[in-house]
Amino acid sequence: MATKTDRREQARQKAADRRAEQQRSRTRRMWLVGSAVVIVLAVVTTITVTALNHGDDTAPTASGVTSAPPWPAPADAAARAKAAGLKVAGMEGAALHTHQHLTVSVDGTPVAVPASIGVQQGGMSALHTHDTSGIVHVESAKVQPFTLGQLFTEWNVAVRDGQVGGYVDGKNDRHVAVFVNGTRSSTPLPDLKLQDQQDIAIVITRGAGTPIAPAPFDWSTAS
Repeated sequence: MATKTDRREQARQKAADRRAEQQRSRTRRMWLVGSAVVIVLAVVTTITVTALNHGDDTAPTASGVTSAPPWPAPADAAARAKAAGLKVAGMEGAALHTHQHLTVSVDGTPVAVPASIGVQQGGMSALHTHDTSGIVHVESAKVQPFTLGQLFTEWNVAVRDGQVGGYVDGKNDRHVAVFVNGTRSSTPLPDLKLQDQQDIAIVITRGAGTPIAPAPFDWSTAS
């Protein structure tokens, strides 16, 4: 028969065993939680890296398509004009009438500036194109500034400082340069103000070498 001392010793041993098991359980829970955190962080890191490296130079934070050309004129001209802070009206304005010439090239290949940017049946916005010549028309009912960013918003092509469509300056060995009248501009692309008979060239290249402005546009050939 167990003595009182033996029973007390057995009780102390059981209590010690319970404490040891509780400690083991806490350790297992902490290990499981820690492992789950590591797995979640690894998944988030993988998703982030994948997003940053997706495609050629895609940076989906800019408004508009972030893909390689071609970039056709969007069908929803009125909605795109509204996004640019403009509206499609039934008549061309006469208070401000200017023209700019825009070219875009990727690795030496011209990208078509489409006809009918900002144009839909029955009207057009103050900022628009008529054909594929690259001539941009500003025909506004009031004198106000217009920017390259508004044109690209109407075109539905993403543009921000150093980015056009799916091409981002400094990413994937890309260079995105803008020239105005043959001189490289440091003005962020969306903020470039449109002036009469402005020759704007966006040159997108890859690898070594400095982007070069194309030959100046001959305004005498413009209709």
